[in-house]
Amino acid sequence: EAAVRGAQGLPEALDELAGRTGLPPGRPPRPGWWPVAVLAQAAMTLLQVVGGLWLLGQIIGFVPPNLGVPVLLMLAGIVGGPLIEWSCRLAARGPARRYGHEAERLLREAAAGCGRARVLDPLAAELLRYREVREQYARVTGVGAATR
Repeated sequence: EAAVRGAQGLPEALDELAGRTGLPPGRPPRPGWWPVAVLAQAAMTLLQVVGGLWLLGQIIGFVPPNLGVPVLLMLAGIVGGPLIEWSCRLAARGPARRYGHEAERLLREAAAGCGRARVLDPLAAELLRYREVREQYARVTGVGAATR
């Protein structure tokens, strides 16, 4: 009964504890290099757009024909964008893994403490009371005094 009583509000208590573990909700904080990566990605997109508009201008006849520069701009944007994305993924992998391990450790500690306080400690107290009653009964009746 002590274990059942303690387990009745355990899911709600665990939810509340998860909110109080000190972890920011949602994703881990962004690294300091993040704005530079966003700017570089925007530059790659801009290179593609400028190259495409330049080629369109040549097709329409606004700009004199010269395929070299606009094609190079578009290729730089097409190749550079995925390269930046790949390098950001590699750079973020280590910190994200550390954040995940730390979050898991904090949540496990909180859950273990909550389970111990709400279920295991009351159960241990109940077993201790049961043991004391059994010992007193054995003393009073003289039965089982030699066995423990």
